[in-house]
Amino acid sequence: MKGIVITSHGPMAQGILETSKLFFGEQPQMQACCLSAEDNPDDFVEVLKKAISEVDTGDGVFVFCDMLFGSPCNCMARVIAEDLDSDKIQVVTGVNLAMILQILSVRENSDPTVEELVNAGKDGVADLKAMLKANL
Repeated sequence: MKGIVITSHGPMAQGILETSKLFFGEQPQMQACCLSAEDNPDDFVEVLKKAISEVDTGDGVFVFCDMLFGSPCNCMARVIAEDLDSDKIQVVTGVNLAMILQILSVRENSDPTVEELVNAGKDGVADLKAMLKANL
């Protein structure tokens, strides 16, 4: 089973992790790494490496970053740059709760693709008012 690391500016990653427990309970191989304003990016790279090693039991890890080219994402780029040819770590940016719920719903039985996770995230973004008007 693939491990999961969620990373963000501030406590967002921890909030997503805690919220996912409402749906799936406590999950193994799952951590949040939250970058605060006073954190040093070089130190945060080491925090990410440690979290990845702790959740990886040999099947690899999905890392979810809050936004493309934000500091947590840039720190992850430094981590994966060490071995770009490896499939051990997959990184998805723009994390939202729908992505996390998708991976938690399937990861025990299959490995979701990055595309499936991105699509789950996109599908969770909608203009509710427009949808309601269209269905009246």
